[in-house]
Amino acid sequence: MPVSAAARRRLIRLTQALVGGPVVVFGGLALWTRKCAFEPFGPDTDPLFKHPVLKQLNPQSLPSTHDSCVRKVPFGQLRPELLEDARRGGSALVQEFSRGMWGGYGYRIQRRIMEFTKGPENASDVWTPEELGRDTFEPGTVLTNHFLVLEKSPTELLFRGCLSPKETPFRLRDLDNFFALNAELNEERQEAEFRLKAISFDAVTTTPKEDPLGGVPGMLHRVYAKLLVEAAVGWCVR
Repeated sequence: MPVSAAARRRLIRLTQALVGGPVVVFGGLALWTRKCAFEPFGPDTDPLFKHPVLKQLNPQSLPSTHDSCVRKVPFGQLRPELLEDARRGGSALVQEFSRGMWGGYGYRIQRRIMEFTKGPENASDVWTPEELGRDTFEPGTVLTNHFLVLEKSPTELLFRGCLSPKETPFRLRDLDNFFALNAELNEERQEAEFRLKAISFDAVTTTPKEDPLGGVPGMLHRVYAKLLVEAAVGWCVR
């Protein structure tokens, strides 16, 4: 049975509550993800805010909730083949980071929730953990009826997350997400730096909130971001 847009929105928000709730009560995930941190990230510090696709999705530059979660890993802990490929300018490191994010334990709850929206019209999406864990994330790929791959480079994958990712042309939405997965080498520090940069916004409401995901929803969003990054990095280390 088709799932309405409102129901899908509730399902996605439920994911954050299901993942973040235990942290509020027990603090277990906070300990598990303690090596992940949030860094300064905003229109004055990152060119992602000037990307032409974001201008299409949020043409009035209405307020957003935005953050950048980073996890740094010493070269000695990386899988050698990923380090070697990254040094040659390949995309294997960011690709494996993405595979770990969508195919790993961090996305498990949301992936299962999104299966309620699966139907003939989106059966060609990438759905199962096995498929997500071997995908190459070429532009135009849709993950679990929610995430559209927009661009791919040797160090970055760009996505849109929304209720109808296959729509053409894009239309403005009251809950939209524009984000990047980034994996780069810092040769000076001898570390790989993995990032999830997320920009969430309401491009429709005429009197939008200054922080669309403020308060408890914002806290749960950040908990979830750290879990996704930690799970994804786990696929890239020895």
